[in-house]
Amino acid sequence: MSSGLTLAASLARGQLIGTFIGLILYGVTCLQAFFYFQTYVDDRRGLKLTVALLLALETVHAALTMRLMDDYLIVHYADETVLESATWFSSATYIIGFSIDFMVYLYFTWRIGSFTENICIVVLMSSIATSRTAISILACVLSVKSTSWMSFLEHMKPLIITGNVLFVVGDMLCASAMAYYLNKRRSGMYRTDLLINRLLIFAMGTGALTLLVDIVALILVSPIIIRQNHFRTQQLCSRR
Repeated sequence: MSSGLTLAASLARGQLIGTFIGLILYGVTCLQAFFYFQTYVDDRRGLKLTVALLLALETVHAALTMRLMDDYLIVHYADETVLESATWFSSATYIIGFSIDFMVYLYFTWRIGSFTENICIVVLMSSIATSRTAISILACVLSVKSTSWMSFLEHMKPLIITGNVLFVVGDMLCASAMAYYLNKRRSGMYRTDLLINRLLIFAMGTGALTLLVDIVALILVSPIIIRQNHFRTQQLCSRR
């Protein structure tokens, strides 16, 4: 296998698998949106517009991921220069993904604030959401200006680690706050407590899954940066 094909397999396989999984989840999102508009016809217009906007962003995101894979694997097949660097397609794809995450997190923040009336937790969660989204978008823009992915990881490691840590902290705070305040709402009545138990299972389940993905991302990114620094140190030592 040539070096170009090996590079294509090592760099694009993960993105291709992620695209497949993302498109499956996009189908689930479309189904959920359809059921929402069919079932909750009396919801406020603001909520309906939010769902419609999220579905539109998910559609654009799905289209961009397919276009990105076409650019990497078809148009620039085995082109090492393209495979090793970010493009505006990849940057736009990630930016839309982070924007979707920002909107969803703000919705959870609003829900927590509405039944807790705790302004401090709302401000804290909003600050974390804004900070991690701003850092992520900045990283996307800077990745395009870097000569390669490895150069980007080498020079932007504090930014990348900070962003990943904020995702972990933010999702942990969201799940913990939701579970804590739901548990405080127990009234001793069987039906009410049963409903709260179901909500707790849902909140902790989705929160744990999101947190697990954040931690895995942080674990996977850190060794890459460490290996890159180790490789650079070896190069400097060999030159001496």
